[in-house]
Amino acid sequence: MAKHKVGYLIGSLAKGSINRKLAKALVRLAPPELEMTEISFKDLP
Repeated sequence: MAKHKVGYLIGSLAKGSINRKLAKALVRLAPPELEMTEISFKDLP
């Protein structure tokens, strides 16, 4: 089966934010055919 790439943004730069914790939990729950990649606000213009 083909892998699908999924990028996600976290609404906060703080390490302990609830948004970051939720995103990490969703990454763990994602099926193996999804390649999850965090897109950092620091990398955006």
